[in-house]
Amino acid sequence: MRTKTKAFILFAMLSPFALRAQQLITMSNKCYKQVQAGNKQNDQGQYQDALNTFTKVLKDCSAKDAKEEGNVGKAIALNGLKQYEEAIAPANAAIKVSKQTNVTAYYARSYAYNRLGRTEDAKADLVKITDLTKKNKNVKARAGMFAQLAHLDFQLNMLAEADTNLTKAIELDPTNPAFFIQKGDMMIKINNYDDAFTAYDKVLDLGKNDLEIYQIRTEARLKQVQQKYVTTDIKELSKRMTKQEQRTLCADMKKALDLGLRNLQLDLLSSMICE
Repeated sequence: MRTKTKAFILFAMLSPFALRAQQLITMSNKCYKQVQAGNKQNDQGQYQDALNTFTKVLKDCSAKDAKEEGNVGKAIALNGLKQYEEAIAPANAAIKVSKQTNVTAYYARSYAYNRLGRTEDAKADLVKITDLTKKNKNVKARAGMFAQLAHLDFQLNMLAEADTNLTKAIELDPTNPAFFIQKGDMMIKINNYDDAFTAYDKVLDLGKNDLEIYQIRTEARLKQVQQKYVTTDIKELSKRMTKQEQRTLCADMKKALDLGLRNLQLDLLSSMICE
C-alpha cells in the first residue's frame, strides 16, 4: 500500500507496520529488514512473494525471533494462498519456538483449521488465545495482543474482525498513536478517507509529529486524488486537483519534505501546486 519508515506493526501498528518494535529484537539487521519486507507483502496481499521472503528468512536467519517471525509470516502467506494444510506446520513451529505464547501463530493456525473444517481444533486455539490475553496483567501488552490480532485479520482481509480487535486495543491503551495509525491504514484499504484522516489526526493530537506520520498522511492524500482522477501522472493531477485538495495535500507534503522525505515525484508535485 505504501513504503513507511517504521518497524512492523500493524498491522501498529503496531505495519505493518510498531508491534514488533515493542519486542526485543535479536535477529540481525538484514534479517529484520527481510521480516519487515515479508510482513509488508502479506499486508498488500502479495502472498506468494511473502512466502518466498519468509522461506528465505527461515533458511538464512538462525536467531530465535527470526524463526518465530519467519514461521508466523509463512503461515499467514500460506493461508492467504489458501494452502491451509501447509499453513499448519509453520504455525506449529512458531508456537513451539515461542514456548506456546505467540498469539498470532495460534490465530493463523485457528484460521487454517477453520478453513479445513476442523472446527473443534479451531475453537481450541481461540480459547488458547483468550486465555493468553486474559493472563497478561500488563494492560499495554494486552492491548498489543489485540492489535496484533487485528493486524492478522487485516492481512487476511477480515476487516470487520480487524476493527473489533483494534477497538479493544484502543480501549485498553487509548494513548498509543500506533493503534490509530493502524486504524487509518485499515480505513485507507476500504477507501474511507474521512475516517482514515480522523485516525491520523488523532496521531498528531497524541504528540507524534515526526516524518513517519507525515509520510503516511501525504501518501494517503496522494492516493485519494489519484483514485478520484484515475491518474498517477503528476502533471495531470496538478491541473485537475481543486484548490482545497491542493491545500490539504501541500500541508502534509511540505511537512514531510521538510522533515527529510526524499521523493522526486513529490518534489515535482510540490513545486507545481504548493505556494
